[in-house]
Amino acid sequence: MRQLLDFIIYDFRQYILLVFFCLISLGLLVNRDTPALHAIRGASVELFGAIETPLKTWNRYFGLIDENAALLATNAELNAEVSRMRTAQIENEKLRALLNCKLETPRSLHFAHVVDRTFHPERNLFMIDAGAQDGVENGMAVLTDKGLAGRVILTSPHFALVQPIINSDFKVSVVSEKTRLLGVVHWTGGDIAIAKLLHIPVSRKIEIGERLLTTEFSSFANANIPVATVELAEINDNDLFQRVTVRLAVDFSTLEHVFVDLTKPNIEQNQLRARYKEFQ
Repeated sequence: MRQLLDFIIYDFRQYILLVFFCLISLGLLVNRDTPALHAIRGASVELFGAIETPLKTWNRYFGLIDENAALLATNAELNAEVSRMRTAQIENEKLRALLNCKLETPRSLHFAHVVDRTFHPERNLFMIDAGAQDGVENGMAVLTDKGLAGRVILTSPHFALVQPIINSDFKVSVVSEKTRLLGVVHWTGGDIAIAKLLHIPVSRKIEIGERLLTTEFSSFANANIPVATVELAEINDNDLFQRVTVRLAVDFSTLEHVFVDLTKPNIEQNQLRARYKEFQ
């Protein structure tokens, strides 16, 4: 045991003396109050402050990096939440408009979602989640709160295929709201917001901005449903009819919800039209 103690004292005597003298120095600094010690203490505090300041700045820098990352994550979450709220608000406004349309319309309407769309330069189609079990039949009109969207051409028990106005095979008879001119709206491809109004004589004046509504003798739609608005009317030499450009009432680029007018087409009228075609 003595040998171990001698070994520790001999080999670590420098460290033991250093600790001993440091303790004595600390005791003197604490218990004595002289101008020299005041100066030493001040210098020590100043040196400690000079060392601590850059260390605090360094620590603050790394702390700000972590804080900035956390703020970025929070900001991303808030942006996503704001986007969800805006989307919900827009959809809510659309649904409110559709609900008001249904309340103001005496006809029997069935609400449906657009579940699929087929894009084509000339023959667009879309599918809705309402079918034969909901009372939907071929030939029924499909509309929104803005106006006519198309007609049902094929049904299954739970779905229906709709031929929209923006299909080159689709034509609908219309009447101008003010001048009461009869014509046919026909989309010929290109811009899905623009169509043509056919069969307006050059001898008659149609007003720019005038609304076009479905007629009483439409083969599938009830009367007075908005279809389009007149944008441009041109008259060329030797033409019998004006070249009229119209803007469709329904915005097909944002179409998500529709109504199916469950009013059944007039079977007798359709049969008579079919018989007439047999003679042609």
